[in-house]
Amino acid sequence: MSSIQEPNLSKQSTIYSYTLMKRIYHSLYKLILYFIVLALAVFYKFDPTNWLPLVVSYPLLLIFHTLLVRIYFQFTIGMAMRGWSYRWGIFWYGFLPEGNASIRLVSKIQLHLFWIGLSMITLLYPWIPERWLIHLTIFHFWMLMPRLWILFRFRPYRKAGLIKITDKDTSCFMQ
Repeated sequence: MSSIQEPNLSKQSTIYSYTLMKRIYHSLYKLILYFIVLALAVFYKFDPTNWLPLVVSYPLLLIFHTLLVRIYFQFTIGMAMRGWSYRWGIFWYGFLPEGNASIRLVSKIQLHLFWIGLSMITLLYPWIPERWLIHLTIFHFWMLMPRLWILFRFRPYRKAGLIKITDKDTSCFMQ
């Protein structure tokens, strides 16, 4: 094989050509607002004698969301989660695509997380104390609303668009 490049080929040419359609930055302002909303919701009528629901609700929901995403891939796509890994970020954390992924797929997964999680919390209503119910609901909405808001802003590109999630921004590309 020859490693000599043809003279008429650009050094920056790639197999794929994507066009950036929209980028939403994860700014410090949004991060501060995000945590202020959480603090106001959690500490409104807070009972200082009962910390357990506050401390346990968030990790419990992270575990539940992780299991739901894995189950979704297993039963709908029927394959391992190639190209997806567990990551931490500002608005996006959990199982996320490592590179570009279909906006349609990411939207479906996030909507399934939202509705199934909300349904499970609602089903638990008769059996769990009110404090647990409130904290689970607050954290569930707090975790998923920024993601759904970003995906809502990408809806014009949903059919053929690709999403890329990084620590600093979420971008939408079209091929």
